[in-house]
Amino acid sequence: MEELNYELAAKELEDILTELKGDKISIDKLADKVERAAKLASFCSQKLKSTEDKVNEIVKKLGL
Repeated sequence: MEELNYELAAKELEDILTELKGDKISIDKLADKVERAAKLASFCSQKLKSTEDKVNEIVKKLGL
């Protein structure tokens, strides 16, 4: 995935979902948008998991 951060990916995913809910996507672009949404959702999920693991590691090192 290109240079993305969580905020950009989440915003793009939100935009795609808004388009899907509002029937604003042509049938010709639907599969591409759904595929992109799946990739963004996966990226966000992995980023959240990675961040959670890092925070837990730091908390453990601090003995909290």
